[in-house]
Amino acid sequence: INNDDKDHIDERQEKSSQHLEAMQIGGTSSNPPIRLRKQNSGIIMNNDSGQSIHIQNSMSLELTSSVQTGEERPKRRCEKMFALLKPSTYKPHIDTMKELFQSKTVILTLIQGAPGCVPWGIVNTFLNDYLSEDCGLSVQSATGIILFFGLGNFFGMVIGGVCGDYLYKKDSRYPSLLSGSMAIIGCFPLWVLVNTTHVDDDEDFTGWMVICAGFISILAGVGSGVTGPIVKATLQNVTLPHARGQAFALLNTFDDFGRGLGPVFVAFLIIRLGGRQAAFNVGIAGWVLCGLFNLCIFFTVRSDELA
Repeated sequence: INNDDKDHIDERQEKSSQHLEAMQIGGTSSNPPIRLRKQNSGIIMNNDSGQSIHIQNSMSLELTSSVQTGEERPKRRCEKMFALLKPSTYKPHIDTMKELFQSKTVILTLIQGAPGCVPWGIVNTFLNDYLSEDCGLSVQSATGIILFFGLGNFFGMVIGGVCGDYLYKKDSRYPSLLSGSMAIIGCFPLWVLVNTTHVDDDEDFTGWMVICAGFISILAGVGSGVTGPIVKATLQNVTLPHARGQAFALLNTFDDFGRGLGPVFVAFLIIRLGGRQAAFNVGIAGWVLCGLFNLCIFFTVRSDELA
C-alpha cells in the first residue's frame, strides 16, 4: 500500500468515527432507540431507558443494567429446569386430580376401561390364529372374519353416537343403560364365534360356516363399539373444562393399561386352563364387567353433572 492509499484509509476512518459520535439507532415500541458516542476507550451505546453497552477496542462487550448476555441464557435455562422440581409446579395438577376423583362417574368411567380391553386383547392378538389353527379355517377366511368384526365395530360406534345423543336429550342417565347393556350383549356372539366355529371336509358346509361366522362377528363388533362414544361423552359432561384434559389422559391410560395387560392375562389363562378356548371364554367376560360398571353410571351421572 503506497502513502496515498494510507492517507485515503485514514481519512475514511476519521469520517466514520465522527459519524459514530452522533449516531442514533431507531428502536421499536419494545426496544427504545440506541445512541452511540465515541470515547477514547471505545464506543458507548445509550438508549432512552438508561441501558448502556461499552464496546471496547478489543471488540468485547460489557453490559450494564438489565441487558441480557449470552452467558445468562444457560443460567435461565437451568432455573426453568429446577422449577420443574418444585412441588408448587405440580400443585394445580394434584388439585385437579383430587377434584376428578371426587366424582363417582369419573371413577366408574376409568374403571370400566381396564376389564373392557381384555376381550380386545383376544380379538387383536389371538383370534385370527385361533380360527385358522384350532377351528380349521383358512388364513384368508380367518382374516376376513376379523375384518367383519372391525366393520361391525364401526357401525357400533355410529349407533352409540347417534342413539346416545337421542337418549341424552330424553334423560342424561339413559345413555349409560345403552352402553352397559350393549357391552354385555356383545359377549354372546363372541362366545358363539369362539365355541361353535369349525369346518370339515364338506366344502359347502365350510362355506356356510364362514358366512355365519362373519355375520356373528359383525354382531360382536356392533356390541363392542357402542360403549366407547357414550363413555367419552359422559366423561366430558361430568368434568369442568379445566379438568377435561387430565380426565381424558387418565381414561386413555386405563385403556392402554387394559390393552397391554389383556394379552398377558389371556396367555396366563391359557397356561392355567390348558387351552385357548377355555381361556377365551373367561377373557370375554371382561365385557360383562365393563357393562356392569357402565350400568352403575346410571345412578351417579345426574348428580355429578349438577355438581
